[in-house]
Amino acid sequence: MTDHIDDFYTARNLLYLGAYPQALAALSQVHALGSQEAEQQALKHRALLLQGNTTLLATLPGTPALYAALHLLPKRGTMEAVEEITPLLTTANLASPVFAAVAAQVLGAEHAEEALRVLAMHPKSLECVALSVALLLQMNRADMAQKLVAKSRAWAEDAPLAQLAEAWVDLHVGGEKYTEASYIFEEMAQAVATETPMLLNARAVARMHLGQVPEAEELLMQALGMHSNHPDTLANLVVCANLTAKPLEVKARYLAQLRDVAPGHPFVQDLAAKDAEFDQLAAKFSQ
Repeated sequence: MTDHIDDFYTARNLLYLGAYPQALAALSQVHALGSQEAEQQALKHRALLLQGNTTLLATLPGTPALYAALHLLPKRGTMEAVEEITPLLTTANLASPVFAAVAAQVLGAEHAEEALRVLAMHPKSLECVALSVALLLQMNRADMAQKLVAKSRAWAEDAPLAQLAEAWVDLHVGGEKYTEASYIFEEMAQAVATETPMLLNARAVARMHLGQVPEAEELLMQALGMHSNHPDTLANLVVCANLTAKPLEVKARYLAQLRDVAPGHPFVQDLAAKDAEFDQLAAKFSQ
């Protein structure tokens, strides 16, 4: 592990575990100065954005570059965001792992190769490694994600972000790894000492893969009670409804709600693509 003291270690971990109010509380305990103040603002506004709060972001200045990148997060992955972030990807700006992490999120999975190039500049930044793992898994490159996680074990030890990245990989690899992923998520839930929709969904997905569908559904209903419009919860409840042979109207209700609150969710887009493909095939055979 590096000797550098990370004053935002706790807040960053809480952010990635979906404990946004706790992350904000942890940030408020840090008296930051200079470059640390910019990092504190970055974490604060990311936590607020993930809670759906965009109001305070408008009060943030347009400089330095880190703040400019933060302003682009609400439109991450769009061509407009990419065009605006590109001039900021200078050597000087990218020397900061904090800026690199935000810039990579602005680029998004839609521009994964460029995002990975940015993140690769900081191989000893846990956040950059975790974001790289997430992008590689979205690209179906679990093999590369595994190598990255294995390499980080040498210096990251048992850091929560490193464990989280390992659990993501385990879910993609499958088999015995489902049990390991479930164990990691359970440990993290205990460590945070509070449940979050993100952790409940992670635990539920692991349980579904292990064939423990009733237990998974229970976790998802708990998540739904905490956040009635949480997109991942709704998507996983659709899957659960299929696995438990729930009435079609149950699945339709969750799906309609998901389409309403998160039309750009990967699950919705994947279903739309499959529907379009089916319609094309049906039209071909009906001719």
